[in-house]
Amino acid sequence: MKRTLATATLAALLVAGAAHGATTPPPRADVLYNAGTAALDRGEVGPAVAFLTAAARLEPRARDIQINLKQATIDAARTRGVESQDEIEVAHDVPFSTTELAWAGAILLLLGAGLGIAARLTRLPRGFAIAAVAVVLVGTTLHIWLLARAHAEAVHPEAVVIVPQLAVERGPDEPSRAPVILGAGERVHLGPTRGGQVEIRVAGAAIGWAPHEGLWRVQETPRYTARYATP
Repeated sequence: MKRTLATATLAALLVAGAAHGATTPPPRADVLYNAGTAALDRGEVGPAVAFLTAAARLEPRARDIQINLKQATIDAARTRGVESQDEIEVAHDVPFSTTELAWAGAILLLLGAGLGIAARLTRLPRGFAIAAVAVVLVGTTLHIWLLARAHAEAVHPEAVVIVPQLAVERGPDEPSRAPVILGAGERVHLGPTRGGQVEIRVAGAAIGWAPHEGLWRVQETPRYTARYATP
């Protein structure tokens, strides 16, 4: 049991270190919120959704961010001609930021290791050692999930349409069809790039190619906040 716990803890700590090393210091949620609110006040629903989505990643439980993100999403849908409230889908993510989840995983790893050591040194009942391994496994699983989510974002980053209409054309090797028209504020994921075009993915499937200029990657929105800074 001692060797099993030590091996599990070492592996978990290696995963945790990789997860923390793969991240960069996050931007400020209040700056993104202010930019998103300014864009919403201007009627620029695409940038508003992009900024507020980025802010919600950092502060997922902030009420002001969630209220304005919902309003921006509704305004964007109505701009595209969607009137029924039932047809407007407001995306919901886990109510914890990546940083919070990473800390929770690290704490679980340390707690599990501490329980395991205490159980071994003080001759506590076998149940404590089993509980220690279970806690380490939960912490490890959490960090692996964070790594998987970071990988998914790196391969297919989330983006928001910022232009009133974005024509998604078929690829050169795809059957002929009419372009798919996306509207401002729609959230998509991106695939590979080709020249000035990027593959657009919706619900996990590629639907065609569109110009880079009509989209903002959510993770890159901090570079645009200066355009919406209030004096």
